[in-house]
Amino acid sequence: MTYQHRDLHNAYGALQQRSSYRGILIRNNNVRRPFVLTRSFFLGSQRFGAYWTGDNRAIFEELQGSVIMMLQNGLSGMPFGGADVPGFYGNPTDALSVQFYQLGSYFPFFRSHSHIDYPDREPWMQSPRVYEAIR
Repeated sequence: MTYQHRDLHNAYGALQQRSSYRGILIRNNNVRRPFVLTRSFFLGSQRFGAYWTGDNRAIFEELQGSVIMMLQNGLSGMPFGGADVPGFYGNPTDALSVQFYQLGSYFPFFRSHSHIDYPDREPWMQSPRVYEAIR
């Protein structure tokens, strides 16, 4: 039987994540549990690591979008996920940063992250208002 890419492409993410997990296990002589973060996953991927929702934008709509995606993925068996806080692309306002950090504290996987062309997202790099709210 001949398979085409479109028949199998959805499994690619799970296979890549599984291979990474197993490779790290071998490298570490099965002593340390690997941490693999992916945004490409499939059925069974929850056994091999966490996911993030992908490169989001620094806009208020992404707050709701991240919650919806993580709830849907959780119902599908992928509970260990998160979104880029406070958005990967763009320049978040102070209000958006505060709300995204507040929401992010409830994500199973939390990280502040941005594109290299935008300001860093670490708490100590924010305005005094945002820094105090995060702290």
